Order: sequence, then structure tokens, then C-alpha cells
Amino acid sequence: MKKFLSYVGIFSLSLILLAGGIEYMLRQVPNPLAYKRCLLEKNTLNLKTLIIGSSVVNCSINPVFLSDSTYNLAISGEWFRFNQALLEKHIDKMPSLKFVIWGICFHSLWTDDCEEVDESSLINHKIYMDITREEDYFHNVELPYLGSLALRKWSKYYIQRKPTVFCDSLGLDHSYDHIYKSARWLEDIPRMVRNQHKPILADKDSKLYQSNICRMHKVAELCHKRGIHLYLVMPPVHPEYYRLADKKQLELIRKAVAEVVSCWDNVSSHEYFDDCRFTDDDFYDGNHLNSDIGAKKFSIILKNDLSVAGYN
Repeated sequence: MKKFLSYVGIFSLSLILLAGGIEYMLRQVPNPLAYKRCLLEKNTLNLKTLIIGSSVVNCSINPVFLSDSTYNLAISGEWFRFNQALLEKHIDKMPSLKFVIWGICFHSLWTDDCEEVDESSLINHKIYMDITREEDYFHNVELPYLGSLALRKWSKYYIQRKPTVFCDSLGLDHSYDHIYKSARWLEDIPRMVRNQHKPILADKDSKLYQSNICRMHKVAELCHKRGIHLYLVMPPVHPEYYRLADKKQLELIRKAVAEVVSCWDNVSSHEYFDDCRFTDDDFYDGNHLNSDIGAKKFSIILKNDLSVAGYN
């Protein structure tokens, strides 16, 4: 019996050590959150314009074409909960910050990074950006909570030797460059539109919609107290996406944005959702510009339009 228990103990210890080793190795894998946190912390004192939001601005606004000291801190799949949290954590450490550009996509107001929807987002923000909205000790470890997702990340970097970060020195995500565009991207647009309409259908009591409007107001207030202008920007989508998109959903977005703009004199909105100046060559897929051709075009247009609203 003693021998059996000793074998069990050795086996258990081996598993614990193995798990600990994998957990350590996971922390060494480069990822966009850690990269952008480092980018922010290195440029805290001189940063003048901060771009936040999800993938629609992560790939479509190139700081090169805006004013000096502009950094793109948007992260794919990051919604209002953590956009707000990022500003709350760092805004008082950025004495030079004058402008915040906040990207809004078609389903932003009905999406959340909460535990019920995407626990991996909570864990990754806690570990790699030191931002938390829900206290849970186990959000400090990846392997036990994320399981196969963590193992795929480990395998991609250590076994397959594939890159895990495509951001440049100003934060633009080049994984959306036109060379990576799917050959079937146009055929995928109807499915994409349907998927991005589902969140509003699930939000039957409009609770999430109202929560995200509240978050917009809190960010506007945060900026207002510090003399920072907030630009709410809705990037363009492909004409086929716009044709298929639910217009009631679009009107609810416009209504929410208009409410925030009317309440705060430091907020302005800039919508390009159905802008006809963009062609197939500018898009990565139905609702993302590519990060080389389309992003350059959009960033130049945006810079000119924001200049009218006081951006320089």
C-alpha cells in the first residue's frame, strides 16, 4: 500500500510540475495584449492620441497617418467593458493625452467580455494587462481554466513555430493585411452579418444595450474631467454587408451615439458605415478594412475629418 501511495504521489507531483512548466511557457508566448500593454507603458508620458476598441479599429486606423504620438491600443474581440477599464487604469498616468478615438462596430453595443460570454478574455486581461472587472483567483492562471485553448496556443508557438503577434511599433495589427485575405471573403459576408445580428436577438430585455450605453457615458465623463476630446468612430463596411445589415440595429447604434454626443460637449461622432469611397481592394472581409491598403485610405480620411472637429 505504501508503495502504491508513493507511486501515486510521484505521479501527481510529476503532473503538477508538468502543468507548472506549461503554465510558465504559456506566459512567454508573445500575444497582442502583452504587446500593447508594453507599448502603452513605454509611451505613457508622451502619448497624445489613444485609439481603443475592437478589431474594426485594431486593423483600420494607422497611427502613421494621424498626429504624432498616436498609438493603436485596440484589441480584436475587446468590448466596452475593457475599453472602459483600460482608460480608468491608465488615464491619470498620461499627462499629454488630448484625444481618444473609440471604434464602434455593428454589434459592439450587444457584446460583452463577461464571464458568461468569454471567460478567456477575463483571464487574458488579468494576466497580460493587469485589468480585471471580476475578482477570481483562478483568473491568474491559464491552463486549468482555458484547457485546450491554452494548449493550442502553446502548440502554435512552440511546435508549429507560427507568429503570434502581428502588431507594428504603433500598434496596428497586420494580421489583416490584404495578403491574408480569404479567397471566399465575399461569400462569407451573409454568414458574418447573421452572426453579428445574433447578439441583439439574445439581448431580449435590452439590458446589455443599456449597460454599454452607460459605459460610453462613463468614458465620456472620464475624458471630460481631464479635458480630453472623445471621438466615436464607426469604420466602413463592405457595401454587401451594409445591404444585408439590419437597419433597426443600425438605428439603435446611431441613437446611442447621438445620446452620448448630446450629453457631453467633448464628444463627437464620425460614422463611415456605408461610405461609398471604399472598394473591394480596401477590405479584408465584410466588416474589416485590410491593414495596409484600406487602413491607409481610411486613416487619411479620418485625419482630415477629425481636424474639422478640433483634432491636430
